[in-house]
Amino acid sequence: MDTQGKIRVDVGKAISQFNQIIKEFKLRKTIYKTVFRGKGLEFDGYRYYDENLDDATILDWKASIRAGRLLAKKYIEERDLNVYFIFDSSNKMLFGSGDKLKAEYASEVVAALSYLIINSEDMPGLIMFSDKMTNLVRPAKSRSQFPLLVKSLSNIDFYGGNFDFAAALEEASKKIKSAYSVIFLVSDFINIKKGFEKSLNILSTRFETVAIMIRDRFDDSLPDAHYQISIQDPESGRQILVDPASIKNRYQQLALKQKNAVKEMFKHSGVDLIELHTYEPFVVPLASFLKSRAQRGRK
Repeated sequence: MDTQGKIRVDVGKAISQFNQIIKEFKLRKTIYKTVFRGKGLEFDGYRYYDENLDDATILDWKASIRAGRLLAKKYIEERDLNVYFIFDSSNKMLFGSGDKLKAEYASEVVAALSYLIINSEDMPGLIMFSDKMTNLVRPAKSRSQFPLLVKSLSNIDFYGGNFDFAAALEEASKKIKSAYSVIFLVSDFINIKKGFEKSLNILSTRFETVAIMIRDRFDDSLPDAHYQISIQDPESGRQILVDPASIKNRYQQLALKQKNAVKEMFKHSGVDLIELHTYEPFVVPLASFLKSRAQRGRK
């Protein structure tokens, strides 16, 4: 955050570095054919599976069991995919132990992906939330769409407040009407509250959903320090004084337990998750993640 309280988003650097990696990974031409199975695909029934021609990933096992033989899904191609970024703008994203706040790092990830989406002739949109929706940019094909997204992500007025992901997902489900939509959930996924998994299951059943976990170094481990530090709860504002050396191991255990529980929740809901760290460039791990989805093909 700069001296004027504005969220700093280095759009140029994020886009140029990500575009270079996309070219190196040879993803540009195939990204929407295989990375996002929601792209331009309308379900059109079933056909018999041909083991000599078809990839096993297109099998529908439930339908196959009912029919007593292997069935694959058929799709009708459709254009213009809506890609929504459901973006955590709560107080806890306004934290950073290094050069960038989690919100700034996450904004650059969204900016890079949005630029790729627009240049692939699809439409990015943005829903920012804390314990309520703070901003909505609907997907659109417009020259002003990308600047509007960046302006929204940079606007400190859309940040702050507590964190209620379940409420955000329920609100998003009401706002997103088109079946031709892909959802990116962008958050650190800390302090997940009761009801989140149910809301996640509903959303991921309706739309292809991908989660991007943004973590600061101190989210997972305390520093090696021989002095006391003050820690503040971003929701309640309550502060405590702690000795990092005395609680570091316990802190790491609890942080890992919480992270693993969230990962298991996404896995159970059929949502792919990528974990990114604010102290490392995102371009290579994000491109690797997209390439991995492309190689797996449609589930």
